[in-house]
Amino acid sequence: MYIVFDFETTGLKHTEEQVIEIAACRLDKDMQPVGNLHLMVALDEGRALPPIITDITGIVEADLVNGMPQEQALEVLKNFIGNDIVVAQFASFDLSFLSKVLLPEQFICTRSMARMLRPTEYASLSNLIQLYNVENLNPHRAFADVEATVQVFGFMKKECEDAGIEYMNVLVDSKERPLKYVPENAVIEYMEY
Repeated sequence: MYIVFDFETTGLKHTEEQVIEIAACRLDKDMQPVGNLHLMVALDEGRALPPIITDITGIVEADLVNGMPQEQALEVLKNFIGNDIVVAQFASFDLSFLSKVLLPEQFICTRSMARMLRPTEYASLSNLIQLYNVENLNPHRAFADVEATVQVFGFMKKECEDAGIEYMNVLVDSKERPLKYVPENAVIEYMEY
């Protein structure tokens, strides 16, 4: 089974910032959703939500007041994942925050899949949803991004398999979007663009 997941966070550095929203969807072997998880995460004591994060996500501090503490929320996600293969749009980013509680044996990065399929094209989720004609009604919110990634993943999984492209545990590094976190079990493919 696959767990497609996404975080919204207070910033980009997993060593300094925290998760504020978690979403995940379990897919069966036929790529059909069979379970969902969605959690809001309380801000750590003394931490304020940066205005730029509100601008990007629409999340305000009031949305987080009744959220779960980050440590507990990450444990809930860890239990939801179990031993399944995790899938994320820019896995380097999401795995960096997940690494606080779990280093999955197998992961799939849909951004890396897209780069290997189309090396000269942008591979952001917004580009991929246009390419595959997928709807994302609430970009930069964890659950909406997970729903879009599930669909994009379904298209690209078949394309990669048909083309003989190996994507398990592969991360694409490039000047366009350099990797800031690399799990020990990752295979790195470098692309100039």
